[in-house]
Amino acid sequence: MMLAEKQTAPPTPPSASRRLWQWLNLLLALALTAVGLWFIGRNVSLADIGDTLIHARFGYILLGFFIMLLTIWVKNWRWQLLLATPTTHPPFGPLFWAMTLGQYVNLIIPFLRLGEIARIYALHQQTDISKARALGTLVVEKTLDLIFFAATLIILLPLVVLPDFVGNPSTLVGTIALFLLLVLYLLAYQTSWVIRTLRWLFGKLPAAIGQRLLHVAVDGLEGLAALRSPRLSLLLVGSSIMVALLAAILPAILFPAFGLPFGLLEGALMHVVVSVVTTPPSTPAKIGVFNSAAALLLLSLNAPNEAAVIGYSIAFHLVVMLPQIILGSIAATRTRWRWPTTLKSSTSGDIKSSTSDRS
Repeated sequence: MMLAEKQTAPPTPPSASRRLWQWLNLLLALALTAVGLWFIGRNVSLADIGDTLIHARFGYILLGFFIMLLTIWVKNWRWQLLLATPTTHPPFGPLFWAMTLGQYVNLIIPFLRLGEIARIYALHQQTDISKARALGTLVVEKTLDLIFFAATLIILLPLVVLPDFVGNPSTLVGTIALFLLLVLYLLAYQTSWVIRTLRWLFGKLPAAIGQRLLHVAVDGLEGLAALRSPRLSLLLVGSSIMVALLAAILPAILFPAFGLPFGLLEGALMHVVVSVVTTPPSTPAKIGVFNSAAALLLLSLNAPNEAAVIGYSIAFHLVVMLPQIILGSIAATRTRWRWPTTLKSSTSGDIKSSTSDRS
């Protein structure tokens, strides 16, 4: 009863400092976007940009949409592998709509980073997979993405020079990726030791709190079960390689649409630069920030036509964002998800309470 009362309590509003930081972050993103767009478009008229878009080779743009949809499909297949057990295989559909819902929420309200919470909630509502277990799979997923992003950087750096506005994140990203890989190994293959350590740590807390945290931790470790299977581990690595390759192919396939003389190497560089610049929360759907990063990179590569640069940045942004927004909007209607529920889950520790709900 007490748990039910806690779950129905109104969510705690964000602190004044957090609200101020969100607004400052937005203003900074808008200012940088405005400066970038002014710098890029100071010698290009709207008529030139419109003419470039009209005369673009739309076959390549359609191929870009297909690659983006394929990327979403492969990511969902990888998540399905992570959630699989020796006796159960979660259905593809509910996972797909939960994933696209999470992407949609992160795009619409980027400051609160509620996409993962919405994704876990939607999956739990549709499949009864525990929230703690789903959270464990997301940790593995993000770690795999970071590891292969670091691998992309390591391959690229001897071949290209990153623009000044990006810096050189390879050392930091590589260190974090290796650390997380070590943590995943301990969690997946030294599970008994991890549980004993957690039991000892949580034993120093009040009994009710310690038992609840231990239940959540053990349930979350179920999300790492796929890593203990050699076959599933190979499939996870293979699917992650596919995601990394598609991320480089997508921007590269759009270059011919605007007559830009670049290839797969520059496409991989575009993926790295845009990912680094757009990782911090910025504007909804990364409007302006995404376009500016893409355009500034092309100018630093001495792209011959500024109108084509702006046209490419617009098309690239639409190809990446439009499928996520459309599929996410559909997912919001298909799942039993509501904004207030996600906000409440993010502030009331709903993931932690999921194990108590089942016990």
